[in-house]
Amino acid sequence: MEPFKKKSYLGLDCRATIVNLIFLFLLIQSSLAASGNLKFSVSLDKNEYKPKDPINVTFKLENEGKEPVYVNKRFYLSSENMPKERRDVFLIVTSPSGAKLPCKFSYETGIPKSDYFELLQPGREVVSEYPRNLRGYFDFNEEGTYKVVAVYENIYGKEIGLDAFKDKITSTPVMIKIVKPSANE
Repeated sequence: MEPFKKKSYLGLDCRATIVNLIFLFLLIQSSLAASGNLKFSVSLDKNEYKPKDPINVTFKLENEGKEPVYVNKRFYLSSENMPKERRDVFLIVTSPSGAKLPCKFSYETGIPKSDYFELLQPGREVVSEYPRNLRGYFDFNEEGTYKVVAVYENIYGKEIGLDAFKDKITSTPVMIKIVKPSANE
């Protein structure tokens, strides 16, 4: 009787292959878990707007995990069509008629300052420094309800030696209602 021989797959030890696959699976799972621990949201200063009212939004990142993580709190807003290097946040705005609105603002930005990175502790949040008026980014010409989804996508950090969060997080939608001005306005 022959002694036990290791079976191989493509010349590799099956046990080593299985161990490597398990390690790869755990690595992917831990990466996915880290991205699931941050929550990105957008909030409005009010629910209804007249045609000339500013539409101010604020961005917020919350660490719902158990480990601290470096985040880019610059929240630089630009067009979805700009390269990732030229934006931190973009918005997807859908009009009352269902059309996706184009972003009319696409100014180039550089690398964020080191001050924009923060070690976000578990249970803590960072909020944008100032509200952004969406009227400078989109044309809200129709009356009715618009749907706004914000997307956070940081690519920076390693330039200054930080292992910052680098993934895409999508907010839950918020609704903006544009109403007719009253007769005396």
